[in-house]
Amino acid sequence: MELTLLAYALGWIVLGLVAFTTVVPVGAKHPFMAMANIDSVIPFGLLGLLFVMAYPEDRRVVALLCIVTAAASESLALVLPGRHLRIERALLKVLATVSGLLVGALLVQFTHLVS
Repeated sequence: MELTLLAYALGWIVLGLVAFTTVVPVGAKHPFMAMANIDSVIPFGLLGLLFVMAYPEDRRVVALLCIVTAAASESLALVLPGRHLRIERALLKVLATVSGLLVGALLVQFTHLVS
């Protein structure tokens, strides 16, 4: 129960951080966050992992929400000034999200087997 509550809180925090870093102007980002691998893979992988652990009974809805969030974060480049849409970056974000979803589902299954 505590793990689900922690995953719930951290999942929403990560979603907020993803939304924040998506709309922050490019020049205002810290150089560490500007690296494509860190900026794309880790937050979206965590997003999928935490949301699956927070809502284990709604995996399909969670997967849809997380994948749409990953695609929308890159698609906002069409609307926001100073950004450029890159298909490979969008695919990287979606793949990281799917990886997080799969790892989260495996962790949920493992915790159900152990308990």
